[in-house]
Amino acid sequence: MIVGRDAELASIDAALRDGRRLMITGGRGTGRSALLAEAARRHASAGATVLVVGGLPGDRAVPGAGLQRLLHPVRDEAPAGLAFLWGGADRAGDDVDAAVDALAARLAAGGPVLWCVDDLERLDELSRTAILRQRHATVLATGADGTTAVTGVTGVTGVTGDAMLSPYPTIELNRLSPADASALLAGMPGLAGHPGVRLVLAQAAGNPLALTELARNLVSGPPITPATTELPVPDRLRRALAPAVGDLDPVRMRAALLAAFAAETPGPATAAALAVLVSPDVWQWLVADGLLRPGRRRRFTHPVVRAAVIDRAGHAQRRDARHQLAALLPAGDPARAWHTAHAEPVPDETLAGVLDAAGGELLATGRLRAAGYALGLAARLSGDPARALARQRRAAYSAHLAGEQAWSQQLARSGTGAGVSGDATAVIDVPEIAPLLLRAWLRGDDDSREAVRDVLGSGRPVAGPIVAVWASAIVEDTDPDGAAERMLHQRVRPSRRDPMSPEQRQMVLGTIALARHETMAAIRYMSRSVELVAHGSLHEPIAHCGLAGARHDIGELDAAADHAVRTLTALGVPADAGSVGGASGFSGAIGAAGGRAEGSGVHDDLRAGALSVLASVAVLREDADAEEWVRRARASLRPADQAAHDLRLVRAQGLIAGMRGRHELAFRRLRRLHHPDGRPVHHRLSDLGLADLARVAVILGRDDEVRPLVEAATPRIRALRSVRASAIHHRALALLAGTSEQAETYFRLALADPASDVWAIERAMTRMDYAEWLRRRQRPAESRPLLEAARDVFAAAGLTAWQERAEAELAAAGPPSRPGLLTPQQHQVVMLAAQGLTNPQIAARLGLSARTVGIHLSRAYPILGVTRRSQLPLVMQ
Repeated sequence: MIVGRDAELASIDAALRDGRRLMITGGRGTGRSALLAEAARRHASAGATVLVVGGLPGDRAVPGAGLQRLLHPVRDEAPAGLAFLWGGADRAGDDVDAAVDALAARLAAGGPVLWCVDDLERLDELSRTAILRQRHATVLATGADGTTAVTGVTGVTGVTGDAMLSPYPTIELNRLSPADASALLAGMPGLAGHPGVRLVLAQAAGNPLALTELARNLVSGPPITPATTELPVPDRLRRALAPAVGDLDPVRMRAALLAAFAAETPGPATAAALAVLVSPDVWQWLVADGLLRPGRRRRFTHPVVRAAVIDRAGHAQRRDARHQLAALLPAGDPARAWHTAHAEPVPDETLAGVLDAAGGELLATGRLRAAGYALGLAARLSGDPARALARQRRAAYSAHLAGEQAWSQQLARSGTGAGVSGDATAVIDVPEIAPLLLRAWLRGDDDSREAVRDVLGSGRPVAGPIVAVWASAIVEDTDPDGAAERMLHQRVRPSRRDPMSPEQRQMVLGTIALARHETMAAIRYMSRSVELVAHGSLHEPIAHCGLAGARHDIGELDAAADHAVRTLTALGVPADAGSVGGASGFSGAIGAAGGRAEGSGVHDDLRAGALSVLASVAVLREDADAEEWVRRARASLRPADQAAHDLRLVRAQGLIAGMRGRHELAFRRLRRLHHPDGRPVHHRLSDLGLADLARVAVILGRDDEVRPLVEAATPRIRALRSVRASAIHHRALALLAGTSEQAETYFRLALADPASDVWAIERAMTRMDYAEWLRRRQRPAESRPLLEAARDVFAAAGLTAWQERAEAELAAAGPPSRPGLLTPQQHQVVMLAAQGLTNPQIAARLGLSARTVGIHLSRAYPILGVTRRSQLPLVMQ
């Protein structure tokens, strides 16, 4: 199976179906031969006669060598002019072209003919010319970049008056996208969960040959360490992508090695050091050798070339090159500490401190992989076990945030031994607990919550009160001693040993508030976090994503969408695109944004959260591009791992379906918020959809299926003591109570606390449901103020479907124009029926059930003096 080349295969198939010749070009290792083989296989299985030849290095010196191998399967049908290919008569001058053309014509008489030529530029001139001159077989050829020019060397292209010999249409193979590269590796055995996969992806840079060769070598080779920044280059890969490395003289080798190490710490200081260490002429030699790209940045043509240079150098050469670079860098520069530590990897607390500070800055600005390397190296240089442990955990935390779980676990394990991680008194700090809390909040399932409880129940001290409250708020419903309430609503001055920076503290308080459904407090704290963070900090998109969800909850949909867009902007990601690729190792760590790679955990989560908000707003407002927003969000979402984001979109889709009369669809979608056995998919967010589900269940007569879900939620909601959750629960109970007097009690309880005005749209839905219940109980005057308030909220939020339903209910709640005539709602139903709408269509338009529409029509017929539907247009003119 060929990964990531679907578009190219489709273009090849289309060209060959039309009998058009085609050239596949691309650099070494891009998969030209594999694509050619796949095309040959497809067309052979379709019944075509397929002949295949590959150019060999010695072909150019042997006239006809390529033809001999290509035509060997059909030699018995070859005309006499080609007998020389198999040791027969001597070659007959220019008759070779005519003979090849005659053979192609003979083969084509029996059906389609395809000639596949691999490495066209290697063929001898006679073979190349004859193959390209023939007129009756379709030719599919491959060649390195620039091969179309090779055909012109023979006099084949540009022959006056011969249109068929013009240059071939070309398909150029480029590197695979990060997603396709990951898919290719996913299909290889032994790589699942391997910490070196990140290095394969970075070093291969999308080259299929590099991906496969590095991956095979990774599985069969020795284990890698958490500090490994590049993988050994197998011989086959070195010959393909870095053949010139083996021929470097000592001067070029030294310069190439310096450039290889300088790539790890790019910046003005490193560039200045290289300018001192290497003369300009040598750089030009390396460009001419194909090792470096032209320009002043000393970039290698491919990461494999850089790794091959480091591979070839001996230990002493590598150490000396590091020392030479470090000597010319400023004291205290993290780059100097990095190179010195690699040259002499012995404990040194001064160097460790410099790298620790650099890692903290990289972590704060979102360069997560680079932070992992810096902090991991700082831990290795630490003489003090406690400091080593703290740095090791921060390194593992950085890798976790980058989405590199295998590497994170490897970093965490590398801190074991020497009495470091085995210390039962080690503090539970933010780097250790934060990944578990993030996972618990996004997933909301029992397993992820239990993982947090296990850590908290280990008997180890917690870094600070805010960490303990944060963990409890995420995984527990109760706040028994009121710690979360006090922390959110009373000013508490942080201690000098506070485990968090000011902006991080505000963000954590905002998260606690979100988890407790204290939405206004969440907005207050997250807004402060946005004010405090430096531009480019990782906390910037985290804060905006939290604000997007919070604003969405309180019905400020424009503001929610704005914060969602800001989230994507802070990530450097367009709303409809993936994020940029990153560099390997410490490469790009200082002065380069290399950490925000596609597939990085926290960035994937933030992107999914932002897109789910944008899609939900578009769905609720029925925007013209709502389907496209949903498609983008669905492509980004992983429902099991990101349930908090997924359920927001699921609920929005269920709400609009129910409001537009698609009640079965609404039921199916809203029922997805709970497992089939009734357990909430997300322990804190699933119950927010209970009232919405109850509404459509009652319309469908399936309220008995929902009542157990609502009853099971009662202890959770009582324990949480949330105004929002309680209001939703009471609304659900009211809807399930039907026409009984108890329903009014529940409706009033749902509206009793004015604090629920914060969640304006949810409160407006409750008002509208209560007003509908009142009108059906013949109390229209009481329903009208509720409906007017709900209508105004829906109109302000841009929710047309709900606004129309509120206006329809208002019309139905109005007094009849004259006694004995139709009620306002009967008049609406009859008018729509007279226009040709069916009962289900009228029900969807007015927010009624089809059964209620039928009752209105049956009561209106005697008043209007008609007996059937077809008479309505006449009496309603």
